[in-house]
Amino acid sequence: MGKTGEHWRDPDPLGGRPPIDHLDIGRRHYVVANVEPLDVSGVRTVAIGSSVWLVAFVVLLAFAGSLKAHGELWWMWTCLAGGGFGLVGLEYCRRRRDRLARRPEQPD
Repeated sequence: MGKTGEHWRDPDPLGGRPPIDHLDIGRRHYVVANVEPLDVSGVRTVAIGSSVWLVAFVVLLAFAGSLKAHGELWWMWTCLAGGGFGLVGLEYCRRRRDRLARRPEQPD
């Protein structure tokens, strides 16, 4: 590998090889950054999403009469359902985060 024109194929997709710092594919040269994966539990994302749905529900409460007159009251209930399911998802993400934090460290 390394010569122009050679195609790169991962010889060991399950690990156990030294890290790759560059790839030469065809006439292109790619540098592979050594970046650690993000530690994302999803709690913040789900909390923000749930908040947006619940705020939208509160805003639509002011327009409930107009929504009902136009047959669009389902908008309000959709926002309420999105916020409710988001709260269920938030609890799921919190439990998952806590369970992963209690798990013993995996050796590299």
